[in-house]
Amino acid sequence: MTSAVVEALRTTATQEELSHLMAAVTREMKFRYYALIHHDDLRIQRPDLVDLKDYPPAIAERLFGKHRYRRDPVIRGCIFADGAFLWSDLPQIIRFDRQDRASLEIGEREGLNEGITVPYVRLGHRMGSCTFAGTKRPDRAHHFLGAAQMVGIFAFQAASRLVSGAQSMASTSLKLHPRPRDCVVLAGRGYSNKEIARALSLTPRTVDGYLTEARRLFDAHDRTELVVGAVLAGEVGLHELARRQPE
Repeated sequence: MTSAVVEALRTTATQEELSHLMAAVTREMKFRYYALIHHDDLRIQRPDLVDLKDYPPAIAERLFGKHRYRRDPVIRGCIFADGAFLWSDLPQIIRFDRQDRASLEIGEREGLNEGITVPYVRLGHRMGSCTFAGTKRPDRAHHFLGAAQMVGIFAFQAASRLVSGAQSMASTSLKLHPRPRDCVVLAGRGYSNKEIARALSLTPRTVDGYLTEARRLFDAHDRTELVVGAVLAGEVGLHELARRQPE
């Protein structure tokens, strides 16, 4: 199946063809829903963003209509996962809290009881992912991790090709200057403002100013949203965060 799908993805010519192919693959792997998306504000259609999904309307509205995607545990999990992952393994990938558990419970009520998500990451490019979710046999979902990994990467590449045309998928000019960027990276490693100040030979007030300005640039309400936003925008590499997550 995987070989046939990858070959078909290489020659897919329209988004409609890609939608039909993704729906067929989703059924073949015994899932009900799929999402092939850039992790960005999808409330307004943009020609440079991948947004191809068949999700329960309530979930799509919650994540994107209400702009909650940056707090979603699956999207956050993409930052720290090494490859395709099961949703049930998320507590081993990110630091789980009550909001994360509530998000998954809401998804389960809408039929998203288990899923596989494949992160698509290229430094300097906006992050995306391919997800297959909702199954009658969650105990067998792990059997499809390998297939999902390969299909997910090729599917996202195909989608990027179709939406971008001759345009480059690279991000627009970087928003962060070097020193504020350093502060964001260290914040992503879990450093406090005082620790960042000592590490960079700055005053705590300067660090606070840099992080405040960075939150404004990324429309982030707190440190977690700031780090996630910087990574999703391709301005901070995953390898720079090591394994320590922001508080």
